[in-house]
Amino acid sequence: MSKLGKKLFLVFLILVIFSLLLVGIFINFSIGERFDNFINLQREETISELAEVLSENMADDDFAGVENLIDNFSRTNRIPIWVENNQGEIIYFPAQNNQMNQMMRRMGMNSNPHLNSMRQTPDDLAGKTMSREVYVAEEKVLTLFWKEMSAENQLDSELYNYFRSNIYRAIIFSALIVILLIIFLSFILSKKITDPLIKLKNAALEVASGNYQQNITSKGDDELAELIKAFNLMSKKLNKLEKIRKESTSDLAHELRTPLTTIKGYLEAIEDGKIKADQESISEMQEETARMTSLIEKLNEFAEAQNKLFNLKEEKIKLNSIINKIIKQQRKALNNKNINLSLSFDKELYIKGDQDSLFQIFNNIIENAIKYNVENGEIEIEALGDKNKVKVLIKDSGVGISSEDLPFIFERFYRADKSRNSKNQGTGIGLAVVKELIEANQGEIDVESDDSGTVFKLIFRSFKD
Repeated sequence: MSKLGKKLFLVFLILVIFSLLLVGIFINFSIGERFDNFINLQREETISELAEVLSENMADDDFAGVENLIDNFSRTNRIPIWVENNQGEIIYFPAQNNQMNQMMRRMGMNSNPHLNSMRQTPDDLAGKTMSREVYVAEEKVLTLFWKEMSAENQLDSELYNYFRSNIYRAIIFSALIVILLIIFLSFILSKKITDPLIKLKNAALEVASGNYQQNITSKGDDELAELIKAFNLMSKKLNKLEKIRKESTSDLAHELRTPLTTIKGYLEAIEDGKIKADQESISEMQEETARMTSLIEKLNEFAEAQNKLFNLKEEKIKLNSIINKIIKQQRKALNNKNINLSLSFDKELYIKGDQDSLFQIFNNIIENAIKYNVENGEIEIEALGDKNKVKVLIKDSGVGISSEDLPFIFERFYRADKSRNSKNQGTGIGLAVVKELIEANQGEIDVESDDSGTVFKLIFRSFKD
């Protein structure tokens, strides 16, 4: 078991033992009172039955006829009883006093008045006095008194001790069962909590050592599952960023090598006198320099796009506004090629995503549609939406993309056929940026192309009010 698992196990065990102790203390203080209530209620019911028997057997206020009945009842049920007549005189005392008087009478002695004066009435004893009236022919003839006594002090305290010992035995037995169950359940629960945390710790150590390809499976939707999902997302982004860093360094070195080699070749040839530093050679070097400048600008654009991947917002974006803004900025390029652009929106459409990255996505695709289009060409932008998705089609009548190049157009620094590159100075970064940003906005992109032109299909999440 892990250190955290042991701590959780001990916490659960301590809480359970503490709870059982509190329950035991509460029961210990309340069991006597509950037992008293039970015994006193039982006494009251029994004496009520005695009163009914006395009513049936007593006639003409003849108490002597029922005195033996009361004696037998008091001895059998161990309940001291006082009896008061309808004149308010105590005519019967608990059994021990009556037995003393009877013994004295058998010895030929008169009852001791002093002893009678020492007889204790119910009011002389501590505790609550209870009473029950006896009626004959709807006339009160007797009143029965008895005392409510605590279980420890009453005559049947052995019953109380037996009851208490059995209760304690049941509590201890139940506590042992509960403790065993808690030990078992806390072990399982602590293991269930700590196992994902241990996996998370090990994966974090792997990330710290440079291995970003970490993915932890999680179940449920609690905070621990959310933490694991956040870690997996972080690991995925770090892995992607590391991959981009390595690939970008290699690709950049490759892309810069060609113009630098060309410029170096011209300079060495001029230095050796093999060619003259005329306008033609200078123009060639300027073209290569411009190519490097364009490449660096695109690399900066790509770096900004990568930064956006980690700082994307989810906003309500009006698609029509973004498209119209881009068209306004590209109007000069459209006019230079005399390209006819048509828009088709079935309604006002709203996309859920980051505004800056969405603008860059559409700007790059529309810019390419203009750059690789023909003179007097066509560009059509169509948008359709429902409650879940917004689909955007951007069609151009350009030179198209060959089937061999089509699978690779979203790769960094990949450029299609040479004629397009030589004329338009493509860098192979624009569509890579588009792909990254669309995936970051949880969208999809697909492309179809032939000799008649190219169609980009973009799908975004629709914004729900």
